[in-house]
Amino acid sequence: MKRRGRFLLGLLSVCCFGLQANGPVRNEIDLKASHPERYTVRKGDTLWDISAHFLNSPWLWPTLWQANQQIANPHLIYPGDVLRLIWVDGQPRLVKDQDSQVATVRLAPRVRTEAAVATIPLSTMLNFADRHRVMSPAALAQASYILGDQQGREVMVKGSSVYVRGQLTPGTVYGVYRPLERLTDRVTHADLGQKAALVGTLLAQQPRGEQVFEAQVSSMKQEMRQGDKVLPLTVEGGIAAFYYPRPGPVLDQAYILTMGTEGSVTGRHGVVFINKGHADGVRSGDLYAVMKPGPDVYDISPESPGRLRYADSAGAYLRTTGLPEQLPSEAVARIMVFKVNPQTSAALVLDNSELVHTHYPLSHVSDVEFGS
Repeated sequence: MKRRGRFLLGLLSVCCFGLQANGPVRNEIDLKASHPERYTVRKGDTLWDISAHFLNSPWLWPTLWQANQQIANPHLIYPGDVLRLIWVDGQPRLVKDQDSQVATVRLAPRVRTEAAVATIPLSTMLNFADRHRVMSPAALAQASYILGDQQGREVMVKGSSVYVRGQLTPGTVYGVYRPLERLTDRVTHADLGQKAALVGTLLAQQPRGEQVFEAQVSSMKQEMRQGDKVLPLTVEGGIAAFYYPRPGPVLDQAYILTMGTEGSVTGRHGVVFINKGHADGVRSGDLYAVMKPGPDVYDISPESPGRLRYADSAGAYLRTTGLPEQLPSEAVARIMVFKVNPQTSAALVLDNSELVHTHYPLSHVSDVEFGS
């Protein structure tokens, strides 16, 4: 029989791969009403994913593994392992279900080759590093840029030599970026920067004149053109190796500013930019809920049957005789900030029930129920 209720647990505040130095923190958590009794670990799962099946607050995942001799190191759980929820002194714990193990014939000792389950998908964030940036338009305008090649082509070819206007360091690999849209806060109208996408890399070779360097195209993600910006690949404030997931501070009028790639939607393990950064107290590891705004409806005369209409299907009469009412918003995703800029931050979508769209507002992660 499932045990439900609220539990006040002493939590060892654990980051992705280590302990915080601040000591134990007490957090009130509750199990999901629909939590399973057993769960089979699947390829691609993270500890966040597994804990989200059991906890309404999956950032408190260490409570499920704490003081557990069977799973002393949860990072060594593997796909195919069956986990079972038990109770120890009134507290929930996950253990490996030994009864569900299938008998096998062992011919010889072998080293397990598949990857152990990680806390969060760090590889996704590492793959994102340097691919998209948000920079000040002035800094982007002053950056070095591609002049062209000896053949006079507008589009560069991998392996070819090109010329760059600017100052480069011979033997250094640089990123080639294409400036994208300018980002303006839709609430305050403040200029938040300009987005730039990595299109390839160059290897700087030798100077060929005043502020002109020769370089070789070393890789291409998409076509590289005259005028594309040339920037160092390693930037201040890069991707951290450790994270301390916890609810972030309350933010005023925060929302999804843009996607970490082209397009206006993303899903699980996608990257987004939000319109808040260092200046707003945002830190790496901060968690937020992404809210899907409720639709607008017209309800001019409730006592008149058939008058209720969604805004997109309302007739001219309703549009001109009253204001629409917005239905309640719904939490559709949870994100974790992993890279903080002065006015913007990059965040990873940890889980979602629907796609995340540009301009969706953010809420404090503890204030909403998340539907899975």
